Amino acid sequence: MKESNYKKLVYNTAIFAIGNFGSKVLTFLIVPLYTYVLTTAEYGVIDLFITSLGMVIPFSTMMVNEALIRYVLGKELTPKEAASNCFAVFLFGAAISVLFTPLYKVAFDFDEYIWIFVALLVLRTFNQVFSEYFRAVNQNVKFTIFGLITTATILGFNVVFLLFLKLGIRGYLYATLLSAAVGTLYILIFSDFFQVVSLKCIDKNTIRMLLKYSVPLIPNSLMWWIMSAGDKYIINYFLGDGANGLYSLSSKVPQIINMIYSLFIQAWQMSAIEVSESKDKTSFYHNVFHVTSFVMGVVTCGIIMVVKPLYLGIMSASFAEAWKYVPLLSVATIISCYASYFSVVYTVGAKTKKVFLTTALGAIVNLGTNLILVQPFGMQGIAMGTCLGYIAVLIVRVRDMWVEMGIRFDFKRNILTFIVLFIQSAVVIYFGGVLSVVISCAGILFIALLYRKEMVTIINKLIKKQ
Repeated sequence: MKESNYKKLVYNTAIFAIGNFGSKVLTFLIVPLYTYVLTTAEYGVIDLFITSLGMVIPFSTMMVNEALIRYVLGKELTPKEAASNCFAVFLFGAAISVLFTPLYKVAFDFDEYIWIFVALLVLRTFNQVFSEYFRAVNQNVKFTIFGLITTATILGFNVVFLLFLKLGIRGYLYATLLSAAVGTLYILIFSDFFQVVSLKCIDKNTIRMLLKYSVPLIPNSLMWWIMSAGDKYIINYFLGDGANGLYSLSSKVPQIINMIYSLFIQAWQMSAIEVSESKDKTSFYHNVFHVTSFVMGVVTCGIIMVVKPLYLGIMSASFAEAWKYVPLLSVATIISCYASYFSVVYTVGAKTKKVFLTTALGAIVNLGTNLILVQPFGMQGIAMGTCLGYIAVLIVRVRDMWVEMGIRFDFKRNILTFIVLFIQSAVVIYFGGVLSVVISCAGILFIALLYRKEMVTIINKLIKKQ
């Protein structure tokens, strides 16, 4: 595999890193503010609002953003053709989103905020579809700036509405709505939207091709939503809004792992499509996966080590105990990242139906174990169920990677890494103190030793001149 492929992957990862890291750091910095100006119950209501929005968006976008990047990068559609036909899909999705307003009132328990919900749904539908246009045409810096701007504005508006105007839940939702509007304006101004979108390019056969790829991703996205967010409805039913607020806060730190991975997966998806016909793709996939495993393992180990003092030090007393659920949720997150990595077998082959089937299996396992474990183990049982759901998805996707693409991985080191992380989590949760620091440091060193050869190989490839 040419060094240029590695360098391009690293370059794109670095660009996405700036945006994602900056965005997530800013987001995390505002979390302590929430814990001091909102109660656990209020935070739980807000989280359910945003979670419900995440459930509906795949239907309003019809996941056509995934088709846009797939067919433009695969050079099967021009950017103008893809953007124009995706705009037609957006208009249909936005119209349906508004027409379904009465259904939202029945389904969701936030009647007084329903107009904010609908407006946010339309704006986020547009933003999700057309922010991907930047990536599709390799304008990754603009994509990164979009992420930074939307995050910075939501934080700024939150400070005004929550800290100074003290508007509570309504203030948080106003801030979210205004931030989405700013993101839409950015896309309209900097994406050449009015030049690339043409009604003359709208073609029903092209729309059919886009939807044939994207529609099977809707139930897949819904299944991922069930696995990552459906837990909150179970918690809310059995344990109440306050418990849901705590659980939501405990998921903020594992999101750092997701952030680090997401900045890579955006670049990885592009590279995987571009090298899919290469004879050396197996070597490329292997090397990238091993380096990813090393980074994710070390980062997760470090997060589990510092989470208790971090939460006790910066969160209000009513939210501080959320740290107890972070270790297992962090392990669940790294497993979900591996499962996402292996979804490339379906992306490259345009086999989106199999994406859904594997995710559905994980969702069934997740929900079933959550319902069984929530009462005897509380929120810790939910975290365990989440781990098991992601493990189910990972196992099936690894098998499909081998069967569909003939690429087989050696998972001995990954299994050892998972064992280290589970042991570390148990020690941190139930013992703490000096023992948890010693075990954590030993875990980081052990993981580094496991992947020392791959690290040296990739570093040499990156610094070698073409």
